[in-house]
Amino acid sequence: MTPYPPIERWRLPEAACEQTRAAVKPAGRRGVESGVFWLGRRAGVSEITAVVHPIGEGVEETPFYWSVSPEVYAAVAAWANLRRLTLLAVAHIHLSAAQPRMSPTDRTQGLKVPDALAIILPRGGREPAVDAWGWFVYEDSDYRELESRERAGRVELCAGEVEFANVEADGKGVA
Repeated sequence: MTPYPPIERWRLPEAACEQTRAAVKPAGRRGVESGVFWLGRRAGVSEITAVVHPIGEGVEETPFYWSVSPEVYAAVAAWANLRRLTLLAVAHIHLSAAQPRMSPTDRTQGLKVPDALAIILPRGGREPAVDAWGWFVYEDSDYRELESRERAGRVELCAGEVEFANVEADGKGVA
């Protein structure tokens, strides 16, 4: 038995998508990958209520991968715990315009929590159409792609406000 309640659907405010793109596009313009964490309360229907952009020491942005140190994860977890939020998804960019696919690094180094989402934005984050993004869900010890029909049924784009923060390893959050 897992300590994680299953997630049947995610509610995703369009503002979270806009904040995600705004946070990662500068790195894409520099020719490196970047990413954000989507947080909310875990339930059968989980709504994304915060976008956290890890920055500073412990964040590695390269042309081939984006990684976050344990210290940065801890700072994000502390920020989330104060708000009673949990990590629901990781969204990051690939520089290519090709249909997003999970790299071996994405699969081995990514978030490994049942029903967690991994979202890949192509074109360095410049792609505004969420239908062109790669959508993957972690199940049975691996990620699988959410095909467009399943994604449309399980990921509901909606209106709503979303909190945004840049978080550094030292725990500072800058809205």
